[in-house]
Amino acid sequence: MKIALAGQPGCGRSTLFKALSGSSSADTSKPLTVHVPDERIDFLAEHWNPKSIVTATVTFFDVPSPAFNPKNMGRIKESSAVAYILDNYALGNLEETFLQNESELMISDLSIIEKRIARLQKESKGKLAEAQLLRRAMDSIENEIPLRLVEFTEQELDILSPFSLASLKPLLVVSNRAGEGVSDETAAGELVTRHGGAFLGIDSGFELELCDFPEEERGEFLESMGFAESGKTRVLSAAYSLLDLISFLTMGKDEVRAWPVKNGSTALEAAGTIHSDLARGFIRAQVIPFDLFKTTPDEAELRKTGSTGLHGKEYIVQDGDILEIKFSV
Repeated sequence: MKIALAGQPGCGRSTLFKALSGSSSADTSKPLTVHVPDERIDFLAEHWNPKSIVTATVTFFDVPSPAFNPKNMGRIKESSAVAYILDNYALGNLEETFLQNESELMISDLSIIEKRIARLQKESKGKLAEAQLLRRAMDSIENEIPLRLVEFTEQELDILSPFSLASLKPLLVVSNRAGEGVSDETAAGELVTRHGGAFLGIDSGFELELCDFPEEERGEFLESMGFAESGKTRVLSAAYSLLDLISFLTMGKDEVRAWPVKNGSTALEAAGTIHSDLARGFIRAQVIPFDLFKTTPDEAELRKTGSTGLHGKEYIVQDGDILEIKFSV
């Protein structure tokens, strides 16, 4: 999972990046990999005391300003999703800035599409379907419709995938607040929703200051300030939701691990996520919902009472399922 942080100069993008890193001295020129907090992993780790604990992670790129020029678009193209950071600490016009970001993103896509169409015109007619699809995408952009709002088939998305079109990527918009002088976010949030994005407000400066607190004191301080959770946690949760991901879990004395997969993945696809051999030799999956294991943390007892489920390859994995893949190669 890779997310590009982009925005206009002075939006506080690098401050958010450093807050996500937990350090004011973080190097914004390098990718930042952040572990996703998961209380289920914490519980399983305490139960098993394993040799290894592996959480899900999200990698962030701080895209330098100007974010949308060709020199800096590389980081956006290699990302799974884009996050616009909007300046909301000087009574700025959030909607106007958002639309400016959208426009620049779509202009970048338009340039890619036009170049590809020009090249296809010199090639054989075997590329007719691709050319028609690209012209459809170009028409959408010229009508100021980002590609994430266009309905494409899986086959069409496969054709478009090599171009890494930025306005086709999932979008998160962060309103970067700072104490006094914060603009109302209602209209901006509604506009972002109409553009197919997710919206949340965060005070990046406050989040960076929070990093200076001892970890054991942060929860109490956040509560005293009226926050149920940190902005960092909310960004990571939004990223997971934005990419339509869930986590299934594996456990044991050797390793406790969270495995991110697309929502709606089958047991066979989950097995393949762990290792291709498990998918190739798949027999069945033993499934224990996490909440059930938390109540009765004893596999033998759960099997004895018939509480564990044995499922075939078409089983749809649920968030928090603890899987053990039975296979033979």
